[in-house]
Amino acid sequence: MVSTTVLLFDRGGRDVVSRVRTAAAQAVVDLLCGMPGVERVVVATGAPAAWERCPCTVQADPEEWHFGAQFTRFVQELRPSRLLYIASGAGLLFTPADWTRLLNADLPQPFAVLNNFYSTDLALLVPPAPIPDLLRDNPLGIRLWHLGYACYELPRSAATQLDIDTPGELQILALHPDLPARVKEELEEIPRARAQALLSALVDPEAEVVLVGRVSGHLLRFLDQEAACHFRVVSEERGMEASGRAERGAVVSLLGLWAEHTGPAELVRALSRLGDVVVWDIRVIMAHYGVWPPAEERYACDLLEAQKVSDPRLRELVQACAESSTPFLLGGHSLVSGGMYLAVELAWIGHDREPRFRPLAFPG
Repeated sequence: MVSTTVLLFDRGGRDVVSRVRTAAAQAVVDLLCGMPGVERVVVATGAPAAWERCPCTVQADPEEWHFGAQFTRFVQELRPSRLLYIASGAGLLFTPADWTRLLNADLPQPFAVLNNFYSTDLALLVPPAPIPDLLRDNPLGIRLWHLGYACYELPRSAATQLDIDTPGELQILALHPDLPARVKEELEEIPRARAQALLSALVDPEAEVVLVGRVSGHLLRFLDQEAACHFRVVSEERGMEASGRAERGAVVSLLGLWAEHTGPAELVRALSRLGDVVVWDIRVIMAHYGVWPPAEERYACDLLEAQKVSDPRLRELVQACAESSTPFLLGGHSLVSGGMYLAVELAWIGHDREPRFRPLAFPG
């Protein structure tokens, strides 16, 4: 049997997203520590006290944290032949069978198996390579491809695509009926009404859902096959972080230009007329404005807490969303990726999928 080292990065933190992320990561570690083929589990964290009772090796983060430097340090110190990298917040919905299939992957080397080639949160690397200059994990798949790795991608589903990154997807996750106890506990303060409105719309043939932001073609194909409702989609600035456009201030958003012309509140009123629910990755319009608020303000935007938002344009936008009779579910990229996969899977619980929404394949 092949033997794999697991390396999980958890930055810690006291806000609700960080707490849920850590609770999810601990559930993942508890499961992996008992699985055949796992040689050891190492957790690198900014909150080592939170991991004291977990059956793993815990390494405290240095004061000056850099993804590539940390990753490379562990690759060089641990010298594993196979490394499963996990960002906290990824892998929560994996079953033991999912982990077994991934851990047993044996392909011509060098190879990598990724949850998402373009925005990586979870990856099996055989053998792992040092990547000291990588600022974050999202472009890991692209970097490995440039290094000559054969890069394989797991089938896209809620399990492989969900990443806990904003309160947007937390509102959907809070509706999951079978979560680890601590994750469920940390989600108690998260509102659910807007996410429930989305789930109801997804199984309603007469409903229309508006999707805005970094929406992928993969997701649109999935929604076309699996959701009963209609969609209006504005997909823009895919890859703005991995490509460096956001960092360079080069993001230009169609909705951002619209908001500049009419004002944020009028943009929200227009979107509210287009559908029964609006799901909006507002990090794109933030980047268009050249504004990247601290995490607590970004999360306040997602929770429609306008009074906590300092930028006047974002505050006006969030206030208009909160006052709209159309439910607005706000978040980041993970909301319009893994969050939507999860929403569709949860929406069908207790509902029959009518055959007309899945045409039969022509047998000729």
